[in-house]
Amino acid sequence: MPSLAPRRRSRAHFEEDDDESSGSDTPKKQKLNGNHGVLDEEDNEGDSDGGDDSFANAGNRRRPTAGNAKGNDGEFQPGAIVRVMVDNFVTYEHAEFLPGPNLNMIIGPNGTGKSSLVCAICLGLGYHPKHLGRASNVGEFVKHGKDTATIEVELQKRPGEPSNHIVRVRINREDNSRKWWLNGKETSHKAVQSVTRKLRIQIDNLCQFLPQDKVAEFAGLTPIQLLHETLRAAAPEQMINEQSALQDLHKDYKKVKEQVETTAETLKGHENRQQGVQGDVDRMRQREEIEKEIEELRKARTVLEYNTVRRKFNEAKQRRKEAEKRLKELEMACGPALQAVNEKKAYRDKVMPVIAQRKNALKNAETAADQLFREIETQDDRIKHLGNQREAEAKSFQAKKAQIGKIRKSITDLEARLRNKPPEFSAAEWNLKIRQKDSILRDNEKTKREITDRIHQLKARGRAKTDEIKEVLKSRKELESAQGQKLALLKKINPDAATGWAWLQKHQDEFEKEVFGPPMITCSVKDDRYSDLIQSLLQRDDFFCFTTQTRHDHKKLSAKFYGELGISVTIRTCGSPFASFRPPIPIEQARAMGLDRYAIDLIDGPEPVLAMLCAEKRLHASGVSLGDVTDAQYQQLVNGERISNWAAGQIMYRITRRREYGAGAVSTTTRKVIPGSFWKDQLPDDGESASLQQRHDELRAEVEELKEELKELNNKFQGINEGEEQVREEIDNLKRQKNDLQRAATQYESLGTKIEIEKRAQDTAQDELGAARQRVLDIRAQEDQLVIERARSVLQHKEQLSRIRDAHHALLEAQIRLIEADSDVQALEAQNEDIKNRLDTEKAEIDLAKAELDRLRNEAKTAQEKVQEAIADDHGMLEKLNELSEGKTVEDIDGDIEAKSANLGVLHRVDPQVLRQFEKRARDIQDLTRRKEELTHKLEGLSRQIKELMQRWEPKADELVSRINEAFSHNFEQISCAGEVGIHKDEDFEQWAIEIKVKFREHETLQQLNQHRQSGGERAVSTIFYLMALQSMAQAPFRVVDEINQGMDPRNERMVHERMVEIACREHTSQYFLITPKLLTGLRYDPRMRVLCIASGEHVPPEGRKLDFRRLVRIQRAVKAAA
Repeated sequence: MPSLAPRRRSRAHFEEDDDESSGSDTPKKQKLNGNHGVLDEEDNEGDSDGGDDSFANAGNRRRPTAGNAKGNDGEFQPGAIVRVMVDNFVTYEHAEFLPGPNLNMIIGPNGTGKSSLVCAICLGLGYHPKHLGRASNVGEFVKHGKDTATIEVELQKRPGEPSNHIVRVRINREDNSRKWWLNGKETSHKAVQSVTRKLRIQIDNLCQFLPQDKVAEFAGLTPIQLLHETLRAAAPEQMINEQSALQDLHKDYKKVKEQVETTAETLKGHENRQQGVQGDVDRMRQREEIEKEIEELRKARTVLEYNTVRRKFNEAKQRRKEAEKRLKELEMACGPALQAVNEKKAYRDKVMPVIAQRKNALKNAETAADQLFREIETQDDRIKHLGNQREAEAKSFQAKKAQIGKIRKSITDLEARLRNKPPEFSAAEWNLKIRQKDSILRDNEKTKREITDRIHQLKARGRAKTDEIKEVLKSRKELESAQGQKLALLKKINPDAATGWAWLQKHQDEFEKEVFGPPMITCSVKDDRYSDLIQSLLQRDDFFCFTTQTRHDHKKLSAKFYGELGISVTIRTCGSPFASFRPPIPIEQARAMGLDRYAIDLIDGPEPVLAMLCAEKRLHASGVSLGDVTDAQYQQLVNGERISNWAAGQIMYRITRRREYGAGAVSTTTRKVIPGSFWKDQLPDDGESASLQQRHDELRAEVEELKEELKELNNKFQGINEGEEQVREEIDNLKRQKNDLQRAATQYESLGTKIEIEKRAQDTAQDELGAARQRVLDIRAQEDQLVIERARSVLQHKEQLSRIRDAHHALLEAQIRLIEADSDVQALEAQNEDIKNRLDTEKAEIDLAKAELDRLRNEAKTAQEKVQEAIADDHGMLEKLNELSEGKTVEDIDGDIEAKSANLGVLHRVDPQVLRQFEKRARDIQDLTRRKEELTHKLEGLSRQIKELMQRWEPKADELVSRINEAFSHNFEQISCAGEVGIHKDEDFEQWAIEIKVKFREHETLQQLNQHRQSGGERAVSTIFYLMALQSMAQAPFRVVDEINQGMDPRNERMVHERMVEIACREHTSQYFLITPKLLTGLRYDPRMRVLCIASGEHVPPEGRKLDFRRLVRIQRAVKAAA
């Protein structure tokens, strides 16, 4: 049998590796020696007597290699896996797998790397890690402690190709990247995907590739998804393309049909609205004609107004020319009389600028005087500031003199202290005295810590004893009630269940539905006479199990009990209602067979718990009787085949029927009914109450002893504290004396330094005193200079005041001359008043003419703009408007407008938007009519295409599903169950789906397979049978199923194994990989299948090739033969 033997590398080998520095991350190197494996020479020694041993013959074949991969066209299907090699991948340091062309069964304990082969196939052929349901990044598949991993997969070539396809990928952990090679040449990921597509490899199809973490997901596929995956797995590519084309056509058909209906509905609405507004549109058009005529009349009125204003403008222009002529003639006649007035005005005009100039000169003189006055004030401030500065320096001079006197006195005092030396000081002697006292305190501290620790221990023991007393009292109180007796018995018999029950009562609100505790606590028997009979139908775990109503609650409770609390209890889930469990026959018939009641009818308790007992122990189908059954009644029960368990008198009966061996294959197991331990009216005390009272007295005595010892320790602690107070006072006195002596010695030693410092300070003060004297002299010199400058500024200010006076006199002279000139002008103007009035009158007439001319010009311009706006450069319109206004006045045109407006008033006003909508809707109706015809034609074409394609595709789909159903049903019949596969044909093609129905119990009907209705084992059986039904039709070159047998009972697992071997090992079937951690004994094997055993662990030899299972089997056979 081929094997996979992991080996451990020696320490010396690790030390040679560049990337290994310690034995903490020691990798395991694994090598698979299979039917095509290459064996070392040392492996072949002593194997020449192999004979016809299949293991010996397997080792003589040479495995395909990258350089000599010619393939085996006679065994492997194109695209089948010939070889898988991994380096530093997940659990492997190095391993090579050589599967067979048919069924490959890979076995090994959990954690040895079986599923790693599945991961290598998926990633090595270019698929994403999401199809594994594990890590999301490829870098996470690199072996711990390594930087890169390598996968190499060899695929069987297709007919006509020169060699097998060898795909190699290197995964980099750091940047999560992959590098690809195909047949030894570097390539791209897309090129690898192209090869796998051509070989029909479907790792993304759960029907072909079912990893361990995706088993539950298969049952979770929707029927629609299952149809698609089934066709991908079992149908020819043409059929899949036809299904895809049908889906696209149906989508297009629905889309176009909706468009036709929408377009027809819109078109109908538009036509109805057009008919409703036709009358309003006609009236609106008539009204528009009248409005157009009125508008033309108004434009003609505008033209008429413009012509009128232009005529008036020309008349006003002529009047202005005549007035200007009269004014010119008058001015020529009165010229000499006006000349004297004009000359005097010219003189006056010359005097006025002189006044302005002299005002500016006066202002400038005043500004200069103000500036000089501000300078004098600034100089006064500076003189005052220097005086203050001089006084401050004088005070500083006196302070320096006083400071020098103080320094001299300090030097004298320090020299006197230097002559008086203090007593000698020894710090070591004083420290020794203090340490002696401190050692006493440290010894006391150690004693106090020991006493404190002991006190804490006693208090902790006291609290524990007190808590135990409370528990004992609580237990005594509980023993007074029946429920308390049950709980006490549960704690005694099964402490883990009691712990779980206590936790559950406090956390019941954390679950989706109510979770129930052990039936021993939550249930009771209605009639105590039947208690022993009912208990004989149950096992011990049935009394202590917990019951949940949802899988989520089961998972959550398991995590709490097993993970956090670490208790070992049984948890069961029952989602079926209690009412769904019906007795197999009416109670009257059961009584006729000697049974009094069904066991479940005699039990009181929560319905979910009763439903669980029915589901697990079939108590609804198990009878009980106080008396024995007669032989005739026994035969009725056996022949009836409806009741398999019952308890009568003192005997419990169990009937086992083996239908696969015929109707007569019936065996009966009986055992004596023994008294039950639970569900009694009064449970035995077993001296528990007396034991609790004795324990209570013992605990009380222990608590008193602890109190006495605690009192003694507290007294001792207090005595030590009192002694420590006196020692601390002595230490404080010693420290004070030491500090005083140390301070005096330190001060004496520093006297010389202080004297030097004071002398240096005296010298510095002397220097600063001389500097202060010099600063006073400098400030006095600055004061003298500022006084001189101030005097100079006062003289300048006096001169500027004289200039102000002269400028003021000049201004008064100019103002007087201006007054005289104004007087002369007024006198002359009075003499020529009549001439002036005549000139003013003529000028006024000219101004009036100009104003009238400007007004008419503006009116003409406005009228002209209106005319231009009305005709809009349409000269034909201008001629028409001139014709309308010819021979008419404005009043005539206004009359025509009023007449037309009266006619317009007869017609009701309609919203203009109605006409615009009417015209737009007319255009839309044309477009919609044309679009409806186009869509209808397109819809008819799609309908023909769908019909033609469905006539080709549907019979093939029916035939395919019929073949699957035949194989699926046959598989279920082999385990005395039923299964059915069909197509749900919905009106909507996108809703076509595969429906899988199964039945595992006689009283059930076929029910659809899903994640909620069947148990995990039932889903596993259904899944593997469905996949097996696809085997003979498989389009993919290989299929993988990982640990599908988990959760199956031994009988189903054996049946499934036999069917799998039978189907997968037929000739011309695709390659099959089955991964499992365990196998039953005595299973059927086929020459076409290959079993790959993975061996791993600490005891595997360092050289994995030396672990040869063929040789071990041969030795074992020889030993058996010799015996």
